[in-house]
Amino acid sequence: MTGSTIYDAEIDIKPCTRLDGKPRLDSFFNKDGLLLRSYGWLVKNAIGIIILIHGLGSHARLTFLRHNVEIVNNNKAILKDGKNFYVYEDSWVEYFNKKGYSVYALDLQGHGLSDGYEKRNYHVNKFDDFAYDVMQYIARIQDSLPCGDSKDDATSDGNVDQGINKKRLPTYIMGISMGGNIALRILQLLGKSQSDANKMLNIKGCVSLSSMISVELLTSPGSYTYQLFFLPLSNIISDFFKNSRLISVLPYQRYPYMNDILMFDKIRFKGGITYQFGRELLNAMANLDKDIGYTLTNIPILFIHSKDDPFCYWRGVVSFYNRLKVRYKELRLLENMEHVLTGEPGNMKVLNSVLDWLASISKGLIKDKPNHDQQ
Repeated sequence: MTGSTIYDAEIDIKPCTRLDGKPRLDSFFNKDGLLLRSYGWLVKNAIGIIILIHGLGSHARLTFLRHNVEIVNNNKAILKDGKNFYVYEDSWVEYFNKKGYSVYALDLQGHGLSDGYEKRNYHVNKFDDFAYDVMQYIARIQDSLPCGDSKDDATSDGNVDQGINKKRLPTYIMGISMGGNIALRILQLLGKSQSDANKMLNIKGCVSLSSMISVELLTSPGSYTYQLFFLPLSNIISDFFKNSRLISVLPYQRYPYMNDILMFDKIRFKGGITYQFGRELLNAMANLDKDIGYTLTNIPILFIHSKDDPFCYWRGVVSFYNRLKVRYKELRLLENMEHVLTGEPGNMKVLNSVLDWLASISKGLIKDKPNHDQQ
């Protein structure tokens, strides 16, 4: 890909000893001039592209790679190497690569190594900016594929996408938590545009993990209470306390060691989100609910959510799913997991479900499957 190549200055280790799979590092400026950092783990003759979208308070490598820690028990993790914290081996990224997918991810604005709006972490002007950033990123990737065989390009573990077809590869977007909302929002914005924009992106499937569709402590985003009380109140608060931050809380209960992993990460900002960002999160859930009818109908969508998720309310996901009118959708509800489905015990079963679902799409096996509602 063209653009400014970046290097891991924040991790002082030799390239030959890196454990993160030595992704292709790149960056680009979004529509507002923010520099966004991106990562690519590429394979030869890829059968498709997977775009990974992380959640709030995280970043690409923290979410989708493993971590260089020892899990003592459910309550405690011990750091093994903070300078070589992200591990490619046995990660979701490696398994996607083994199945023939090139994997791409970016640090969303205000997260990880990417610039933030008004030079602030966990701060955003409009929530939809995240979706537009991801769409711009996908377009850049697709445009780069015909020239992806340059010998000068950086590679992932020595693999180069030398045999890329001239036609655009099928793209599958997968987001977790806030990233799940962003993935769904992309399908809505494409539907609202009433254009052929998806021909350029070539999105063929969407996976929404622990999606931020509603929060248990609040009423439904489509309710009058939400629309006439919570949203106006959030606007007032954010106008008066725009530069203030909400308290950062990490309420992992089933697997508290996840809190240790978050604290070990050197890149992750440890503070809370701004009040303005908080307002935009409320708007994001409301807009996703309001614009449900604009969702592209020809894109298969897989929802995976735990009933024990302490952040994003599973019943809100079920409600959204039942009202979603697309040709193919599937909802899988889990037990004995919380929110971070990519990292908690049981995550490999979730990954296998995703891989099987992707295989069914690529083989055209879902076309005649019934579209049942999940209660």
